[in-house]
Amino acid sequence: MIGLLGCGQQKEVAIQDAKAGDVLVNTEDTQVSLVKQFTAGTPNGLYNGAVNVRDAAEKSPEVLYQVSAVCSMEDLPGWPEYDNLYGHPLTDIEKVGEFSTASRWQILYHYDGRVESKSDLKGKAWTARLKDNLCRRGDFNDSTAKPKQAGIQ
Repeated sequence: MIGLLGCGQQKEVAIQDAKAGDVLVNTEDTQVSLVKQFTAGTPNGLYNGAVNVRDAAEKSPEVLYQVSAVCSMEDLPGWPEYDNLYGHPLTDIEKVGEFSTASRWQILYHYDGRVESKSDLKGKAWTARLKDNLCRRGDFNDSTAKPKQAGIQ
């Protein structure tokens, strides 16, 4: 596992440019690779993608997950004040798109900094980074710069 995270650490690829096999997240001890493209949907979400998570700290170092993200918009009436990342483990890539309640996890990333886990899978560095990639936040934000407000430099 050390080779996974050493000097040859693979560069993360933004979701809008990613192809199957590309690394979406590369944290200190975890690598998340795209297995199946996400389906864009309304509202502002990416649904039923599949990722492979390799976590050096876990007993089972590779887990295949179906993942969806519903990305919110801050300070917009009617939109929640959080991004929603949810999914479940898969044993077979052919099962992508099938809904699972037995092993489903959900993590809400509130804009005030709170992280709310509604399952056994708690928010981790890789889940936060994956949310940023899927919701195009942080290093993955590719939006145009906001115009300067009058009188503010």
